[in-house]
Amino acid sequence: MVAHPTGRKPGTRGEGGTVLSAHDAEVLVVGAGPTGLALAAQLAAFGTSFRIVDRSLDRTRESRAAAVQARTLELLQPYGLADALVARGNASAQLQLHVEGGRTADVRLGDFGVDDTRFPFILFVSQADTEALLGEHLAARGVTIERGVELVQFTGDGGGVDVVLRDGAGAEERARVSYVVGCDGAHSAVRKLAGIPFDGDAYVQQFMLGDVEADAAAGAAPLTPNTVHSFPGRYGVAMIFPLGRPATWRIIAMSTRARRTHSAERTRESAPMTAPLELDELQAAVDDATAGTVRLRDPAWMSHFRLHHRQAAHYRAGRAFLAGDAAHIHSPVGAQGMNTGMQDAWNLGWKLALVARGSADASLLDTYEAERWPVGRALLNFTDRIFGLFTRVMSSNALIAWTRREVMGRLVPRISRGEWLRRLAFRFVSELDISYRNSPAVREGTPALEAGPRAGDRMPDGDVVLNGRATTLQREVVGPRMHLLLCAHAGEWTGGDTALARIAARCESTVAVRRLARVAGPDVLIDPTGATLTRLGVRERAIYLVRPDGYVAYRCGGGDLAGVEEQLARWLRDAVGHERH
Repeated sequence: MVAHPTGRKPGTRGEGGTVLSAHDAEVLVVGAGPTGLALAAQLAAFGTSFRIVDRSLDRTRESRAAAVQARTLELLQPYGLADALVARGNASAQLQLHVEGGRTADVRLGDFGVDDTRFPFILFVSQADTEALLGEHLAARGVTIERGVELVQFTGDGGGVDVVLRDGAGAEERARVSYVVGCDGAHSAVRKLAGIPFDGDAYVQQFMLGDVEADAAAGAAPLTPNTVHSFPGRYGVAMIFPLGRPATWRIIAMSTRARRTHSAERTRESAPMTAPLELDELQAAVDDATAGTVRLRDPAWMSHFRLHHRQAAHYRAGRAFLAGDAAHIHSPVGAQGMNTGMQDAWNLGWKLALVARGSADASLLDTYEAERWPVGRALLNFTDRIFGLFTRVMSSNALIAWTRREVMGRLVPRISRGEWLRRLAFRFVSELDISYRNSPAVREGTPALEAGPRAGDRMPDGDVVLNGRATTLQREVVGPRMHLLLCAHAGEWTGGDTALARIAARCESTVAVRRLARVAGPDVLIDPTGATLTRLGVRERAIYLVRPDGYVAYRCGGGDLAGVEEQLARWLRDAVGHERH
């Protein structure tokens, strides 16, 4: 989706023979991986003009990330993509922990007893499928991903950003946009050109990854299908995920022992990360973790990789922003990396869209780093600690071997059967409990609500009925506008007509008004049992202002709309009667 505001003809040549663009747009998205595609989907939903470029000639065919978390599925929901992605993946897998001596311990990965989301599971689906679905969504809306195009230079000023793009043939194009967003991975050109430090380091361990077929060795128990298999072994570790395609299994393995490969006559530790991974080398690492009980064959894709733990010092430099791996990279423990990047995009996208069309004050963009940088830091710290613990269990030391066998084999299944702990762990891993309570963009109003999600928290889901049709709260109040939700536990919402008329007149394109009550009425979200209203902490009446990314921007008890008008006026130019620029 691009705008053509300049009136220049495509192909007009400027100084030095570079090609001047006829496709200037509000936002240039650099990188068409999951983060860039998620950002593009939100910009498209708001009708924001943008370009999305990627230096690669084709989308990812390899399945690098293998899990989509519940919060990411919730954010895909407004675009009609959540159920489609669930249909492509595996939502019912379990975890089987293999300990020495042939013992196993099973842990359920679904049915976590969480009732405020439609997606109480971890969805195992390849990154390739996630990217394909987002790409199809954008193509259906007329968005063209410009492949084989890289950003080589940009210069920002008070009014915009001048960028230089280069295609595969070396032809350069100059364009002017309002903002640049780097969704271009760990080696981000946007981050480097912006001069933003990428603090951190690489772990010393080298890992191997492959999408393969796998069978049990002679005399060993077969791999249970629809199961994540974890092998914390004496000399290595292997995680085997049920992928489905392009192969049945995804393998991530690491060995603590140097071993020469037959093909390259080199040790694993000295192998450059760009060297091809051979099946026998991956098999050797899996043997170290599984004691030779799993045999690999028919690889679809294999690669060496090294894990890093790094975070950008800032997520913004003037009119340039970073999201996804360009902003933070870490261990895949918890399967949150791709998900965190896509959620970066949804946090930033609606803010860019409203500012770009003049509906919101530019200071709203400052809240992106304020909200997302702490999330990246917390995730980096968590995965670093867990990864350190994980690597320490790989040892031939007798005490550690006993710990693997007895503690992990006996204690983990018992802990996992505790429903409270399972729910707690799931809410963390699924990213449902990420909150922006300290953000300048959110505010608690008065009178205060004693229960329910606070300002900055995610708006929970719940069953409601709209005009005789069963639906859910998130489906109705999360999307490409803010939603003012007026809640009445008894009777209908009354009062505030003058303020509502003022909000409707000034914020018609940015704020939608919805009502939630237990009694029927036209266009009222009906909560027949009162369970959803109770979840929101509503005893009599309450007001919630829900952001386009599904977080609570403001809330209060009672029915006075003065506080919500003030909150809207803090950020929305429309709310204070400004003319759009």
